[in-house]
Amino acid sequence: MYRLESLKKNGIEWVKELGRKNMEDLLTIIQWNEENNIRFFRISSEMFPFASHAQYGYSLEYCHTLLSQAGSLAKKYGHRLTTHPGQYTQLGSPRLEVLQASVRELKYHCEMLDRMGVDADGVIIVHGGGVYNDKAATLDRIKSTIQDVLPENVRSRLVLENDEMCYNAEDLLPLCEELDIPLVFDYHHDALNPSTIPPSLIIQRANSIFARRGIRPKQHLSEPRPGAVTLMEKRAHADRCQFLPNDLPDDMGEEYKPFDFALRELTSTPRKI
Repeated sequence: MYRLESLKKNGIEWVKELGRKNMEDLLTIIQWNEENNIRFFRISSEMFPFASHAQYGYSLEYCHTLLSQAGSLAKKYGHRLTTHPGQYTQLGSPRLEVLQASVRELKYHCEMLDRMGVDADGVIIVHGGGVYNDKAATLDRIKSTIQDVLPENVRSRLVLENDEMCYNAEDLLPLCEELDIPLVFDYHHDALNPSTIPPSLIIQRANSIFARRGIRPKQHLSEPRPGAVTLMEKRAHADRCQFLPNDLPDDMGEEYKPFDFALRELTSTPRKI
């Protein structure tokens, strides 16, 4: 995580150089992924520090060549690249400054993917965010933001994801179906904040949206750390996946650390109920 004090001390060109080095590293990562049969990668939101900042934000034009190279390499190998802006991206916030910052963050992620030449499968995943003491009213604000505020190129990449605290899949599905915004189903979050609808039906309905949009479906799989008891403890991801659902989709984003070892173990783990 980069601090604003470092930017003020070292200057914006120093920040941009960090972004350039991050892109060089991404090229190395894509190549490593190919050599290790990993063809699915979530790009960090921190690739270009402060790019969406209200005062210090900047265009990614300066790094267009490296972005294009990374996108071309991923396309050559058939890798899927996606992004997942953080918890401060709140499309339903009643505070204008928070909403504006959220929109800037989404525009930044979209610019990064667009300049890489990533196709429609390069989605930007966000959670519903907070409920602000009125879930129904917040869902209405999320709907309004998506319909009336987000630029078309951002909206075309946007997908929503159920979370473990505020919005389960059942909360988001009607909005997603109405606006034709895909839903990424997260098994871990559903276990902690379940819907009355079974996962198989949720995924069926979610995949119908993906199909209408011509986007490859995507879901998330993880589980709580061993020994976790409280909800807050269970929110943390385990290092490994021990149990796989029988109806596991083909495009599954794995949320574990360390990722590479977990993925290798996942691909050799028998399915368990």
